[in-house]
Amino acid sequence: MSRWFIPKQTYIRIFLSLCILFILVPIPFVYLMSHQFSIYAMRQIDKVNKTEIAHSRDNAKFIFNKLISYGLNMYADKSIQSWMRAGSESQEAQVEAIEAATKYMTTEPFLDNVYLINMRTKHAIDLKYGIASFPQFRDQDMLDRVRQSRSSYLRFFVHKVNGTQQLALIIPTVPSGQQSFGYLALILNDNLMQQYLLKGDSSQEIRSFILDKSGQVMLGPQDSEDLYAGLTVNSVGEAGSFTRTYEGESWAVQYAMIEPQGWIIYQMAKLEGMRADFNSFRTKFVIVVAGLDALLIVILFWNSRRTYKPFTQLANQLETKLGLHSKNKYKDIAMAEFKVIRHGIEMLEDRMIQLDSSMREHQNVIKAEYLRQWILQGKLSSPVTQYLHENSGLFGHEALYISVIRINEYSAFNKKYNFASRKLLKYAIGNIAEEVVRRNWYAESVDLGSDHLVLFISGDNVQMDELIGAMEEAGKQIRQWTNIQVTVAVSGSRMFSDDLRIVYQHIHELTMLKFISGEDKVFIERDYEDYMHRAQTLNDDLLDELIKQIRMGRTEKITGILDLIFVHMHAMHYIQSKFQLLLLLYTLFKTFNKLPSIQSVEDIEKMLEAFDTLGEVRTWLEKELLDIINENGNRKSSSRREEIVSEIVEYVKQNLPDPMLTIEDIAEHVSLSTRHVRQLFKETFDQTLSDYILQERIAKVKELLLSTNWPVTDVGMRAGFQTKSHFFTVFKKATGMTPTQFRDRQ
Repeated sequence: MSRWFIPKQTYIRIFLSLCILFILVPIPFVYLMSHQFSIYAMRQIDKVNKTEIAHSRDNAKFIFNKLISYGLNMYADKSIQSWMRAGSESQEAQVEAIEAATKYMTTEPFLDNVYLINMRTKHAIDLKYGIASFPQFRDQDMLDRVRQSRSSYLRFFVHKVNGTQQLALIIPTVPSGQQSFGYLALILNDNLMQQYLLKGDSSQEIRSFILDKSGQVMLGPQDSEDLYAGLTVNSVGEAGSFTRTYEGESWAVQYAMIEPQGWIIYQMAKLEGMRADFNSFRTKFVIVVAGLDALLIVILFWNSRRTYKPFTQLANQLETKLGLHSKNKYKDIAMAEFKVIRHGIEMLEDRMIQLDSSMREHQNVIKAEYLRQWILQGKLSSPVTQYLHENSGLFGHEALYISVIRINEYSAFNKKYNFASRKLLKYAIGNIAEEVVRRNWYAESVDLGSDHLVLFISGDNVQMDELIGAMEEAGKQIRQWTNIQVTVAVSGSRMFSDDLRIVYQHIHELTMLKFISGEDKVFIERDYEDYMHRAQTLNDDLLDELIKQIRMGRTEKITGILDLIFVHMHAMHYIQSKFQLLLLLYTLFKTFNKLPSIQSVEDIEKMLEAFDTLGEVRTWLEKELLDIINENGNRKSSSRREEIVSEIVEYVKQNLPDPMLTIEDIAEHVSLSTRHVRQLFKETFDQTLSDYILQERIAKVKELLLSTNWPVTDVGMRAGFQTKSHFFTVFKKATGMTPTQFRDRQ
């Protein structure tokens, strides 16, 4: 008889079995998921609360420190000091002191009142009520506090004025007990302080307040002393959280220490409301799952008759997405689908292998970018340090050396090779240098997008003579394999914690000594010291003005400046004037990366020997400078526009972490005036270069916020923002939210 209740049709049996399965399985699933969601939600809420309490603490510290600084500036005011130190009262001094104090008070909204107290004349000025003698002064409690000894650090305290509790500060502090001639007392606006520092709502679900270590209310509502009792006992450490039961209700408590005031800021939220929301979510979840079950049961009744439909759908998707066309090769459709699925899995496996290979190559790009940031910013942040420790062997040795490999005749190099070829050749130069140095030590090269590369070298017990020999060998190998002449300079031993930007700039400057000395050698720091002992500088103002007029293309101005420079040289001895000419040509060569008649350092001496008088040199130099102006004008033609703009974009991207990046640096890199660089970029992109740099920095911040868990301040620094306030202001203006909000919402 029992067989009569078992359906004979297979699809019905499968349908009934799946119905039972879909009814029984979701019950524990719903409760498990809702429980996990509640745990996750509580963690997220706790995380957000920690962020908010830390933000509130930082705001409080900032405002308190700002008010202390403001009070010190006010105390040091000449008019206020004159009245407080006076031995007798004078109407003129009183008026000046009141006017000065009123000016300070009106510019600081957090100040509710200000007292000026003269201990010699025993008079006090209340900016709200005027001047009075000590017996007539309305705030006798403040006078008593002034006479007491206080801690050496300026701390705010709770002071009652007409029964109202307000924060106050006395300047100066005299911990020894010896009284000062005069005191300044600041009374803060309690309502405004609560508005800016504390968080709360009308439903009393969230409360915020500040207590001292003894549990006294420093800022916040005064009618909840039972709620505040015992909080400081559980507040251990700089910050933390715990749960508190008050009047039968559970509260989640977040706290953070406000130093150096020694106070604790608290934020409390009721847990009952959260739990009610979780229970409501669970009920809705059950209803949704029940409805989904009903829908699935209907679908299963139809789908159970088509056993192979899921496999067919999978095979069709593989054919569509992966471009497979093997299905029509088989008469047996089931086997065809199996072949398609297997082929698709094999193709996915191949693509995963390719993706893994691409990821490994991408790691080298990331490493090069971090090394570039290290050079440009001088210091490493903790996340970057950790990454380089894991992916580079530099930190496996005790000493660090910085070498700069500069390409000679870079102007000719730019003309000979296009942008892509230059990048490949620089890559080859870096590889050759790494191979030579790695015979004995470890090395990493990085291209900074200009006429040189930087080589990081680390090793143990490195002898300077051996290192110089290795760099000489690297220079020879570079010349042999790339046919490119280079100048090499190397630093002495450095610590990994040193500011490498300063080291890099100094070593880069060393490579320029070849222009002066003509020596083909590896330059070290001692060479620069020897050079400085005998160097005499040109008139910086004249030289800067000459370079400026060259970039602006003003030929008549150039003629006048050259006349002034050569007038000074006519008054020098031959050797001194020749040395000044070398310095002049060196500066021009360094600035414009070229002189039309000079392609190498060796040509400078030969060129100067060809002239008999300074007048001939002046005529030749004027012609050279006019040729530079004409060449710069030609570089702005449409045939060169695209390559110059591409070089500008590449230079910006490579130097984006440098907070000191300016349009003047970019203009110097491409040997154009800043005005022409701005105009060229604007015409090409319909966007100013400054806006483009800011746009790229914002994009870099977004990328780092989403791809890393670095602190927000580190992210701003890595993107080239110099200050935290500027970073936050610019990012919020561009996105409508703070960096923290952007990361959380994404």
